[in-house]
Amino acid sequence: MSPSTPAPSESAPARTEAVRRLLNSEHFARSRRFADRLDTDPVLLEELLDLVRVRRVENDPRLAPLAGRIARAVDWLSGPARVGDDSAALTARRRMTLAALCYLVEFDDVIPDGVLGGTVDDHIVLDVILGQALDPDEI
Repeated sequence: MSPSTPAPSESAPARTEAVRRLLNSEHFARSRRFADRLDTDPVLLEELLDLVRVRRVENDPRLAPLAGRIARAVDWLSGPARVGDDSAALTARRRMTLAALCYLVEFDDVIPDGVLGGTVDDHIVLDVILGQALDPDEI
């Protein structure tokens, strides 16, 4: 499901409101703050990427459709930084990608991952953020 395609049971305005609430939640704000630290600490960054690699999203029916995007994000973030690629837009995309991956590995988020349907919020965050941040022409 892409960010512009609402689920059959919800309207586009309802989905837009759900996305807005998730991205403005304290849980996602915590992920964004941690992403800022990760972007300047290669050891913490590698620890996050290792956690994402072992998360096995392909085994979760809600997250499996995003497995390719998640792998692409991990590859992008673990690759060498390109000289001269420090534009504000690229830095913002990188940090939002980091925040989305932090949210993925956080089990106690808006809908805790241990409860039934607990990865719905993870799917929405990843779908929206990675859909916007992973522009194949620039990465």
